[in-house]
Amino acid sequence: MRKFGSILNKEFLLLFRDIPGLIILFLMPVLLIFVVTLAQEKALSGQQSRTKILFADEINNPFSAGLLASLDSSGFFEPVTRIKGNSVDAKTAAELIRQGEFSFGIVLPRADTTIILLIDPTLQDSYKTTVINSLTYLVRGTQSKGAMDGILESLPANMKTVIAATVAESLRKLPPIKQEYALKDRSEIRPGVIQNNVPGFILFAMFFIVIPLAGSLITEKNEGSFRRLLSLPVTLTGILGGKVVAYLAVCLIQFMLMISIGIWVFPALFGFPPLEIGTGYAAIALATIAASLAAIGFGIIVGATASTHNQAALFGSVMVVLLGVISGTFLPIHLMPSAIRFISHLSPIRWGIDNYLDIFIREAGFIGILPNTLLLLLFFILAMIVSISIFARRN
Repeated sequence: MRKFGSILNKEFLLLFRDIPGLIILFLMPVLLIFVVTLAQEKALSGQQSRTKILFADEINNPFSAGLLASLDSSGFFEPVTRIKGNSVDAKTAAELIRQGEFSFGIVLPRADTTIILLIDPTLQDSYKTTVINSLTYLVRGTQSKGAMDGILESLPANMKTVIAATVAESLRKLPPIKQEYALKDRSEIRPGVIQNNVPGFILFAMFFIVIPLAGSLITEKNEGSFRRLLSLPVTLTGILGGKVVAYLAVCLIQFMLMISIGIWVFPALFGFPPLEIGTGYAAIALATIAASLAAIGFGIIVGATASTHNQAALFGSVMVVLLGVISGTFLPIHLMPSAIRFISHLSPIRWGIDNYLDIFIREAGFIGILPNTLLLLLFFILAMIVSISIFARRN
């Protein structure tokens, strides 16, 4: 025990002496979580604002008035009928959209019954399809209402009154539509940008220890201190165990830092809803330890296989960013192509993120996080076995 304490003391001394490395280790994930979260919140707020639609009405009939009212009351679109005091016509609408000042337009031409939807050709297909589908439904709905009104007008007065009352009564009896999250009963957790981003950056921060951890192993190998340690009455397992415990403490500090940012910093500075972590503290502890061990195993195996600091820093940083991208750290996983989503299931960062999402949002317990936790622990064990065999063969 005294030998292990000495090894552990040596690891903490190495950590505290590398002040620039510690600053990067903690500052980089903090900066990234601020940048990515604020960017996503801005993008989501932009999506929730009303889309401006140029409205060129050249027929001025009840249908065009009804369509204009439907657009305005939809909550998603803001019809623009005048530009610089002049009414929008088909030519003006086409020119403004061609110049990129507006993205969409509706033209109701005087000489034809065709309804023209103008589209900016530079728009992404997914966004364009979503808006065009919504506009089409509004147009068809207005046309259907106009056709129904026309039928009612052609009926005798007494029959028209009866049918109109019957239709109104049927519409009144339609059941309401309510949106709910599929959460446990009485749950107060509401998914949001903070709820989804913090788990990703917890894992990103943990795996970022690959740079200092692998660097310390390479330094000891190149300077010969690793061989001198092995000449003492200590085992290779004990030497690596000291690094595991030391960097486990670093990972736990990173976890607390990210949680604190989600709970207190974002609400205080930007007014975001605070991070809700639920009450499954034991499950959170298990998920955190498993994720930390997986990150440590990754750092040790990189340090065991790399020969220089440049190799370890380049490979380690690139792999962490790559794994973070495909695992949903910077972009929600459901927005990625199916092939990327499939590959992400092989990433330990994805396993750790899913554990936190299950606990924070789905309020899972030990059983719910058990599969991904076992994968993280298995990854750590395999990484340690491979690393120990590499060190044993070289020494």
